[in-house]
Amino acid sequence: MSTHEMETIRALDRELVSIVRGFLILGPLSWSVDVQKEFLTGAARNKLALPKITYAKNDYSLQISALKNFIIKLGFDAHPAVSFLRKNAESYLDAYYILQGAGTSAVTEFSKKLYGSPDDTIAGYNRKNISIAKYFLRVIKDFRIQNSDSGNQYTASQFRELMQAEVEKNINTKIDPVNITVDSNVNARAAAGPDYVKLREGATFTDADLEQLLNHEVMTHTLTYINGRRQPVLSCLGYSSPRVTAIQEGLATFSEYINFSIDLVRLRRIALRIIALQKAEQGADFIDIFKFFRKAGQNDEESYLSAMRIFRGGVAEGGVVFYKDNVYLSGLIEVEAFLKRAMHHGKLRQADLIFAGKLTTDDVENFIALDGDDYVELPTYLPRWMQKREALAAHLAFNDLTERFKKKS
Repeated sequence: MSTHEMETIRALDRELVSIVRGFLILGPLSWSVDVQKEFLTGAARNKLALPKITYAKNDYSLQISALKNFIIKLGFDAHPAVSFLRKNAESYLDAYYILQGAGTSAVTEFSKKLYGSPDDTIAGYNRKNISIAKYFLRVIKDFRIQNSDSGNQYTASQFRELMQAEVEKNINTKIDPVNITVDSNVNARAAAGPDYVKLREGATFTDADLEQLLNHEVMTHTLTYINGRRQPVLSCLGYSSPRVTAIQEGLATFSEYINFSIDLVRLRRIALRIIALQKAEQGADFIDIFKFFRKAGQNDEESYLSAMRIFRGGVAEGGVVFYKDNVYLSGLIEVEAFLKRAMHHGKLRQADLIFAGKLTTDDVENFIALDGDDYVELPTYLPRWMQKREALAAHLAFNDLTERFKKKS
């Protein structure tokens, strides 16, 4: 890569970052805590009423215009780094259409484009997301999950201290600070950013949650933020473009799986969300989905939050669907398939690039194929499981063996 070429790519990268630096999608689409409290108060009295949802009238026309002009500027240049920037810009544009169209069918149209739907077939497999979700539910039912001692129970504040200590063991926080905080405005139990993980105030946590959230939130989401922002050419790798959501969530879920920190209860929760998405597609309203999760065994608060995820950016009456929860299973399967390909071609070392920032598996394979062009540098930090390549290769080889040679029905 010539110096001129590098400077050209770096300038384009910085231009994209300047447009999307403040991008957030979940916050503006999520419902207020007051709406939650009002609904749950009614639910406790067995009086369910559809929440009345309003969204801030934010104007995203400047970002939309800037992204359109940036895409036009890039043209049809097939240069791999330019193509990468173009795909990212296009996905940000779709996301801004969602934000601009909060409460309308634009949320359904563009979130489905970004995240896919339950009826989509998973790439490389003759299975749909919905059928994989139903498979997991059958396995879980057959296993007959029993209540077991899940260890110590912690408040969010107590858990914050435990998690912060684990972060210090894995990341040099003097150079790359990562702060664990407690926040009343977080809808998920935990949410990660470039230098933080927020825990939901009022939530309770267990010892098992520590391993799961450390692998998922810190050692995947935050780690790829940190590594991406250290990139000298493509610094946009430190910003989570919407097109990488499936692989980010799939990689985070695979990290749970490879570390034995995911269990059938968690898989069931992921599968139920995909079933709920399909119900919402078919016209279910918020109360229908709330009842679905409650019947599945979630308490009222978790049922509300699970249902709200499906209707983020939409209306409680139904008809508008936010598809992000569709990506967890398909992303998990795609990440494992990517790692298997890397193992078969002797490129697990190069596959480290998947932690170099916010990338899709196709991005990683495209950059690996360049052989020496330094658009993306190897990551500063890697989770322990990715460092243990021989053990990872053994797992992938055995898993692949059982798939390749199983008896055909």
